Amino acid sequence: MIGIVGIVLSVKEAERNVTQHTTQMITQVEQTLDVYMGSIEKTTNMLIRILEDTTTTDESNNLNADWQQDNNYVVHNMKIVADTHPEIAGVLFASANDNYISIGMTRISRDSFQEESWYQKACEDSEVMHIISNVTGRNIVTDAAYSIDDVFSVVKAVKNPNTGEIAGVLLFDIRHTIISAAVKDAIIGESGFVFILDEDSHMVYTPVNKIVYRIKPEWLENEAVPLVVEIAGSKYQIRFQKSEYTGWKMVSVASYDEIMGDVNQMILIYIGILILTLMIVSFVTLKISSTITEPIIELRNLMKKTEKGDLTVRFEGDYQDEVSELGRKFNRMLQRIQELVDQVYEEQESKHQAELKIVQEQFKPHFLYNTLDTINWMARAHSASDIVKLVDALTNVFRISLSKGKDYITMEEEMKYISNYLYIQQIRYGSKVYYSIDMDETLHKMVVPKLILQPLVENAIYHGVKMKRGSGHLEVSIKRSDRNTVLLSVKDDGQGMNEEAAGRLRSLLNGTAAPEEDYGFGLYYIKERLRLRYRSSYAIYIESVEQEGTTITIEIPEEY
Repeated sequence: MIGIVGIVLSVKEAERNVTQHTTQMITQVEQTLDVYMGSIEKTTNMLIRILEDTTTTDESNNLNADWQQDNNYVVHNMKIVADTHPEIAGVLFASANDNYISIGMTRISRDSFQEESWYQKACEDSEVMHIISNVTGRNIVTDAAYSIDDVFSVVKAVKNPNTGEIAGVLLFDIRHTIISAAVKDAIIGESGFVFILDEDSHMVYTPVNKIVYRIKPEWLENEAVPLVVEIAGSKYQIRFQKSEYTGWKMVSVASYDEIMGDVNQMILIYIGILILTLMIVSFVTLKISSTITEPIIELRNLMKKTEKGDLTVRFEGDYQDEVSELGRKFNRMLQRIQELVDQVYEEQESKHQAELKIVQEQFKPHFLYNTLDTINWMARAHSASDIVKLVDALTNVFRISLSKGKDYITMEEEMKYISNYLYIQQIRYGSKVYYSIDMDETLHKMVVPKLILQPLVENAIYHGVKMKRGSGHLEVSIKRSDRNTVLLSVKDDGQGMNEEAAGRLRSLLNGTAAPEEDYGFGLYYIKERLRLRYRSSYAIYIESVEQEGTTITIEIPEEY
């Protein structure tokens, strides 16, 4: 692991150093060319200003003596520019009327300059100086003998200051002298080099090299990430940087073999150390393993017997080494498994006995239902309709409260239970208790915790209406709110309570404290069931005025 990490870090460090060095080199080339092109643009603008200040751009005065004098003045300034910039091979001004003024350049034929690409490109964007890297195919011949591969051109449109129309295009031919000097100073190892492409990926300048034309322009897509490619059997790291000023790409090519030269030597050292280390470790491992293999084989055989169900086997070993300790742990594990098996057997026997008891206990609810049914038929036989209704209500109360063991019932069943419960209480208390039930019928199928309203109704009777002089009234309502929730309210006009008692009740129903002895167990039961069902998505509101009554409202989400 150390060897692998060392190799990876060394490779990355070497690549980082080369990348940093090449970045500095191509940045230096870019800055040199940008500064030079900036000076060329200033020279171009100077000549354009001279052209605009003379009558040269006005072709209507071409027979005027002043016009001829201005032309001579322009040629004089062109010579000054060429003399002060030896790398400028020629200067030409092509007018819109197809005349021209130049030094070091001559038109080949009478074909119009306006049909040539360099002229049209300058006119398309007249405010910008354009760089033309490929000067082949022009209607121009140079006085000096130099190859068209040794120059590039810059062109810029010249406007008539009076009309604002394009009066012609100024063209410079510039030798690669400044480019070659900048590239020559960019030294990247023994075989690395820098070449330049224009914005259309055409070659601007390259030193003599046999691999440069095998580099595909489509490789130069991501400026931030160096590219490693194989060319003619050798690997090269290629990266580039694009000038915002000229649009040219400065491309560096570094030999990957040179980058990895020292790293390869380090890799060989790491591999030698690794092989030696592995040999030593293998020898020591074989010596140590020979002292522990036999106990391990014995332990493996015991595990196979245990896998077949034999829990009586035991490992015999009195040494204080790790394998003996493992064997003793194995023995204790078998002992614990045997104890758990015995415990499970006993629990199964107890479960069987409990199931028998449950079957026996199931007889009691059926006996109660059968007894109530017998009372019901006897009451019918004696035309005791009040007793029939009371027994039916009590039967419904028992049936819904049991609900076949379910913890949740529909809102319709809940309200049926409350209706029967209130009917029984009204029979018990007579004119003391009156009630009304108002429920939104669209909520019949909504599922709620079973008997969630019964403690509220019971409290309203025993602590509200019952304590009041004269008759009392209960209102039970189930309706939707404007918050997509359901409100379950129990309201009475009984004795009510003072603010202190109401505050204690609110704390009980909305807090975490358990109820005090003989106080609020029914309501606390409601709160706990609501919390288990709805988590924090419920609320309980209490409104009470002493001697006027109490209203308790439960707000729950609308669920089905």
